[in-house]
Amino acid sequence: MQSLYMKNHFNKIYQQREEFQGVLKKYKNKEWERPVEGKWSFGETYYHLYLMVKRFRQLNKIYVPIYKPIATIRRRASYKTEIHDIYAEYKQNNKQPMKAPSVLLPPKGIQDKITFEEIIINLEKETHILEEGLADIPADIAGHIRYPDPIAYYPNLIQSIKLIGIHEEHHFNLCKKYYQ
Repeated sequence: MQSLYMKNHFNKIYQQREEFQGVLKKYKNKEWERPVEGKWSFGETYYHLYLMVKRFRQLNKIYVPIYKPIATIRRRASYKTEIHDIYAEYKQNNKQPMKAPSVLLPPKGIQDKITFEEIIINLEKETHILEEGLADIPADIAGHIRYPDPIAYYPNLIQSIKLIGIHEEHHFNLCKKYYQ
């Protein structure tokens, strides 16, 4: 990985997933039980996280090659490598949690189509494919590949990887809260 920032953000993602596996052990064979009416189960949450990484990877397959020449021209300009928790900010400002777009919602009856273990494997696989696809992009270019996301203040690629980690941590914390 050429960008040390992205490497660190990916490592943080892997680390927090590993730590959360300890929490999941307490709920073996209950991964599909919803903790509270209207709140996602572990399985639904993980499927949402899987879709998030998969869709971001698919977007980058097209977006990065188009935007990379522009970012290369700007590479000498400064760029940000960190981003704050936009999910907490949204909830504080809007008095309700951010709604997931329909392409990131787990479909009804997903538990009948895939096992929880398969979702975890697929999430890891998608993350590694994303990481490998971005490995050759230097930080000074990644810092200038920006996404048209006004809610996240138009993050660059480095910040977007950090946002994946923040997003997952947000959901892990919600799961801990709801399942207690």
